[in-house]
Amino acid sequence: AQPIARPVKEGWVLLRCSPEAWFYKITHQREIKAGGRRRYLRLTADALVIYEDDPGRKNGKGAQPQEVLLIASISALFGREKGSDCLRLLVSRGVFWELRSQSGDAAELQAWSAAISSRLMHFRQAKRQSQRFTKSALQRVLDVQPRRVRSRRLRRTVVRYLPCCEPCVGVPNAFHPAMRKGSLQGGPESSSFRGSREGHSALVDAARLAEVSDPELQEAQGAHWSDEAVRYLAYLHRIPEELDRDFLLTLRMGAPDGLKRLIWPLAAGEAVIPPIQRGGSDSFRDPGAFYDGVCKRAFGGLRPDRLQDPVPTFCQGIKGMDEAPPLRKVVKHLGIMSREGEEALRRLLWCIQLTCHSIEFCPFMPNLLATLLPFFDEAETMLLVSNIIREAEMEPDPENAANARLLRTRQQLNKQAKLFVREARKKHVAQEAIARMEELGLDVHAVAAELLQDGLAHCLHFRALCRLVGSFLREGTEVILRYGLALLSLRSAEIAGCSTAEEAKEVLADLGKDVSTPAAIDSLMKAAFSYFIKDMNMARISSCWGSSYVAPRDGYTPHLFCRPRLFQPRGHCPDAVWEVIWAWVPTWCRVLDPHLIYTPMSHGTSLRTCLEICRKREDSPMIFFVYTKEGDIIGGFSPTVWVRTSGYLKLTSLRRSPEEAFVFRRLAWSPKTEIWSWSGQNDMLLDASELRGLSFGGDSAAISISKDMVHASTSMSATFNSPMLVSPFPTDVPSADSKEGTNGTWAPHDLWWRGPKEEPPSPHTAVRRSSSITMCGKESADFEILSFEVFALQ
Repeated sequence: AQPIARPVKEGWVLLRCSPEAWFYKITHQREIKAGGRRRYLRLTADALVIYEDDPGRKNGKGAQPQEVLLIASISALFGREKGSDCLRLLVSRGVFWELRSQSGDAAELQAWSAAISSRLMHFRQAKRQSQRFTKSALQRVLDVQPRRVRSRRLRRTVVRYLPCCEPCVGVPNAFHPAMRKGSLQGGPESSSFRGSREGHSALVDAARLAEVSDPELQEAQGAHWSDEAVRYLAYLHRIPEELDRDFLLTLRMGAPDGLKRLIWPLAAGEAVIPPIQRGGSDSFRDPGAFYDGVCKRAFGGLRPDRLQDPVPTFCQGIKGMDEAPPLRKVVKHLGIMSREGEEALRRLLWCIQLTCHSIEFCPFMPNLLATLLPFFDEAETMLLVSNIIREAEMEPDPENAANARLLRTRQQLNKQAKLFVREARKKHVAQEAIARMEELGLDVHAVAAELLQDGLAHCLHFRALCRLVGSFLREGTEVILRYGLALLSLRSAEIAGCSTAEEAKEVLADLGKDVSTPAAIDSLMKAAFSYFIKDMNMARISSCWGSSYVAPRDGYTPHLFCRPRLFQPRGHCPDAVWEVIWAWVPTWCRVLDPHLIYTPMSHGTSLRTCLEICRKREDSPMIFFVYTKEGDIIGGFSPTVWVRTSGYLKLTSLRRSPEEAFVFRRLAWSPKTEIWSWSGQNDMLLDASELRGLSFGGDSAAISISKDMVHASTSMSATFNSPMLVSPFPTDVPSADSKEGTNGTWAPHDLWWRGPKEEPPSPHTAVRRSSSITMCGKESADFEILSFEVFALQ
């Protein structure tokens, strides 16, 4: 074909996004030697042909083209505006080519831009014409006699009907079109991902993960990603907008475990492993440093190692749900996690609760974290989820968003359940199932809300849930809605055949029982994205509560999940006790951090020293703890620290109300922490003197500490309406057939009952072994102090 433009003069440089490097700007000769390639370029009728030497020479390296870039493979052309210093060609399936002039001649660049753009327009017109290729024309091609199949006539016949199918120049045998190598999905001329399909973090039990994994599924998912695409994605910090559609469609087909650490973060919006770049990346956030900052905001200077139930699961306020359910009840697939993984999940939930205040209701959150942790470490998981939460918080009107990034309120769930019922009523979805449930008296809105609230985690196989989560990271909550419709549609006939409401509930409780094989998971995905949802605008859906399941309950008080930020030295109080008493601390105090200011082990057993240290912080609230040798913990909260008094402190001298004071106890044999707040029956809050010691509460002090800081006493106190806080007799002993009793796990501090081989004594006859507690009447007892700690809130 006659060239449209003559060969470019020396100085043009072609850079491409090869599997080994990303395109970069050339500024001087040294960088050209480092990675740039100096080539001659010829624009023909249908291709950009690259030569290593001048193609005008008869002998030399310019005799044969080194590479050919088909114009038909160019999907977009950038850099045509004035002032641009390069032309960027976006080739199909995500390969970039960049063309620069070393001389910086803008006029020459514009001439090339106009020539390529003109030819690109011709090919787009030819593509539209080729789409009108009729069956008769195809039959004419196929009717060529067998003896001429290998001749050139067949080629001429095809080219006559499909003018853009072949280049006008010869292509070397070693050449493979780069645009096919860069495809995200493996094509006929691209190599499928050849890396390991397996991969998991240290937070999962490998044996249990293998039980819920299918090698065939891993192999099938890996076949959708090419080696070239994987290497290309390794250079990215975020997915470019022009590649978003291809990436999204490929992600729906799933990603093998070996690629999840690369692909899922890009789907969520930000890579968690550093992209391969020249010169580094200023935009990359180190997950470890990010998580250290989050933990410092949530826990202070000390990251807890052991966290017990209850933990925040964001499922309060729904009918039929416990106020603070155990984690295992909320997360179905918790069993595949290792012990360290479960502790990491509890820490992450606490971090989200303490640092993100926009989540009111989101049972999907613990299941999302439990799906990410098998493939990411704790810090990477936190970075992924924080990106999703940040995007959800940036939505201008989340309750009316067409596709919310994350459901964070009950009202959002209410509207999504209404949309689910509306779409399920359509004839081609699950019309028969919805009609049958209504005939049986089931509340279809409540059924939809219960199905969607945890992201279908309660009814999906782990691998099916992974497929859902992968798409959710990119597409939002619409994915959960679509998968729910697909599940209901697949079991529609079975639901329609139910004769009682109980049978229908059994089917609904296990909708995804058959979705575990690769074929079943693929069928579910295809069904989910085959539905046409005409209108996703939540603003058109009524805000009225669709059922009592999601409606607010009268007199409902949610469990308050809060805990203080602790720093070294942190004292000996367990985290479980801090979590309970911190919820009773006034709101204005919870913005402060407790700091240990006095303990006899560090400052000596002088009461004068204790009072002098407290005097320097006389404006700070106080929490103090008294530890007995039997393992009991008692203490109190006061709006002021210990101060010297002559008699009880005058309440009029306090800057804050004493009504917020309380006392508490945690007995060694009981898992409960009990609280008694200010009763108002007297004005005796505290008394502190080097002669009398320390007293908290009056009309018999709730807690009294001697001046030698060795002995203490407790009595029934009118100030808090509290009983004697310690006792030599167990008052809450587990029964002999209880789980705690038979395992011998509730005696942590050298108590009277030691292990599983000994029977727990009767509550009426049991006494502590070698008890230091001495009864002084019916409602008073003396005991020896093991330790005493004073925390000032600052």
